[in-house]
Amino acid sequence: MYYSRKKPQAELPTEMTDIWSCVNEDCNGWMRKNFALDKEPVCFLCQSPMKHDTRELPMLNESGSAVQVVNKPESKDE
Repeated sequence: MYYSRKKPQAELPTEMTDIWSCVNEDCNGWMRKNFALDKEPVCFLCQSPMKHDTRELPMLNESGSAVQVVNKPESKDE
């Protein structure tokens, strides 16, 4: 018989994090606000609008500055 002796994983520190949450009740889509590329993103699962919310999530070690919103340049028809 095989008995696994895995070490118990340490508790990760958590913090209240700003997120975008899908407004569709049947969808569980969400993303961290600092990882969103649009000012008002749409759900990547069902393409519904998303609302601002908070959730207690594990802290991330981010190197450098936070991801910034990318402004899409408007195409010019010539």
